Amino acid sequence: HLDNDVAAAVDLVAGMLGRRDQWLRKTGQAPERAELEAAFAAERERFTAVARELLPDASAELAAELLTKTFTWRKRNKRAQALEAEDRDGRILQALASLLNLPPAQYTEAQWTVLSAMLALLPRAVAELKLVFAERGQADFTEIAQGAVRALGEPDAPTDLLLSLDVGIKHILIDEFQDTSISQRELLERLTAGWQADDGRTLFVVGDPMQSIYRFREAEVGLFLQARHEGIGGIPLEFLQLKTNFRSQAGIVEWVNATFPAVLPSREDATAGAVPYAPSVAHHPRSAGEAVGWHLFDERTDEAARVVEVIRVARAADARGSIAILVRNRGHLDHIVPALQAAGIRFRAVEIEHLGEKQVVQDLFALTRALTHPADRIAWLALLRAPWCGLTPVDLSLLAEGADEAVWDLMRDASRVAHLDAGAQARVARVVAILEPALVNRLRGNLRDAVEGVWLALGGPACCRDATEIEDGAMFLDELERIEEAGDIADPDAFAESLEKLFALPDLEAGDDAVQIMTVHKSKGLEFDTVIVPGLDRAPRNNLPPLILWKQLPDAGLLLAPIHESGGDKDPCYEYVRRMERAAEDLESGRLLYVAATRAKTRLHLLGCIKRADDGDAKAPGKRSLLHPL
Repeated sequence: HLDNDVAAAVDLVAGMLGRRDQWLRKTGQAPERAELEAAFAAERERFTAVARELLPDASAELAAELLTKTFTWRKRNKRAQALEAEDRDGRILQALASLLNLPPAQYTEAQWTVLSAMLALLPRAVAELKLVFAERGQADFTEIAQGAVRALGEPDAPTDLLLSLDVGIKHILIDEFQDTSISQRELLERLTAGWQADDGRTLFVVGDPMQSIYRFREAEVGLFLQARHEGIGGIPLEFLQLKTNFRSQAGIVEWVNATFPAVLPSREDATAGAVPYAPSVAHHPRSAGEAVGWHLFDERTDEAARVVEVIRVARAADARGSIAILVRNRGHLDHIVPALQAAGIRFRAVEIEHLGEKQVVQDLFALTRALTHPADRIAWLALLRAPWCGLTPVDLSLLAEGADEAVWDLMRDASRVAHLDAGAQARVARVVAILEPALVNRLRGNLRDAVEGVWLALGGPACCRDATEIEDGAMFLDELERIEEAGDIADPDAFAESLEKLFALPDLEAGDDAVQIMTVHKSKGLEFDTVIVPGLDRAPRNNLPPLILWKQLPDAGLLLAPIHESGGDKDPCYEYVRRMERAAEDLESGRLLYVAATRAKTRLHLLGCIKRADDGDAKAPGKRSLLHPL
């Protein structure tokens, strides 16, 4: 099925293990064919029922008669034209279009052959993962969460732990409930399984479904919607909706109320994750001046220049006012950060720059590789290029070009070093004098001490531009100490990957009035006097399609589909689940924009770039950009 691509198969299994709580049954077994096909059949019934509420004879066949392949009304069909005139809000069109995208109710034998093999393998892979956890004394979040659920038992067979907790727990309060995952809901249902009506115990959950933006952490906003209507674990909930906005001035609140009904969906749908807009009432009066500013440009450099100008104007109006730049992705700052630096504007970038991207960390990584692998030519050349030695590209070429020996041997070869000028020769000699004893004695202590000792002797900290870079270097050394085994790095690629998962520190020397830069996700729960949101025209990154797609539905159904065979036709089940995931991502994008806009207290500035046609007219923004619904 994968053309014997073993690496792809390994990635498939690893990806499934990372989200095993979604497909692994509590018995430790994978789901069976009947229940998987039942989930697809239920999806067909759900969409058919919705369509028949609007059109009693709705069916996939009727939809094909009335709609074109691009899901528009057929011009030469009288009934289609009559329905188009009747369908003012587009609901009938949308319902019929959904019938043309229904998944098959059953797998083909070829599909099931692939899935059954995988479902037989996965429980064994889970068992192997548990052995690895036991050997290393480690666990991931999923293992901890599943362990907590297992420790509580089943609702009809509670453990002693659950019984003791049931006696002690009287009240449960959960904040940010809109970002609850299916596993977390299951844990909550276990904790409240023995509760009875009027027994004096209370369950209080707080959340705003319009701010559910953590699908990448398995958050399912549909669980919030479901709990609102059905309760949790048999416990009915009384729904209270708060409407007063205590953060933003009236001008921003009015703009949000006028704009977001068109950005967010008009109807609620727990399965799809659709959350309609709920208007709010401003507590603060309107401030003088424009509440929301629009700035569109042809070039990224112009957009970055306007960000600088907006900050200067905001500073002039209120020197102590807080300012934040919020972006969808870190890559959207490529032009903005250099513009701020050129303008002398201090800023704090919160979890924006990965540790592995910092120059001091790259230099330390090269030093580490050189000490552990003397034949690593690239690492040694990078070590000599680093600021503590500072050889130029020409110097490196004179020293190493045409030579097969290790760079360390060339550094001690007087005839090779003689090609360098006097200053470069002196710097190489100094590095050799420091590294020689370190290489001789390297295995006598741990790797972190060896690298840190050489770095200090070379004057690495003195080469750092500020205290922040020194602290970034210290973070590298801490991570090195954590990952080293027997004085070496067993897997250099894994070490480099771990550095990419860590974030460099923000500017430690920036004052409290520095501009804050962060992703929209990081800004959740915060507020700023002036909020700047650039890059609205940018679309989210397109991820490579996984080898297996699955979606856990709020009603506990599981949709599971394998990618098509290499060189084969697209798999209809796979494409259906993929469309569901894409639609859920797009719905969350609207909520992401809502979160960004509602961080502003006084001023909101929205920026983006437009593309132009050959005649100079502006093109419509991409459909997946935040600018499109605006």
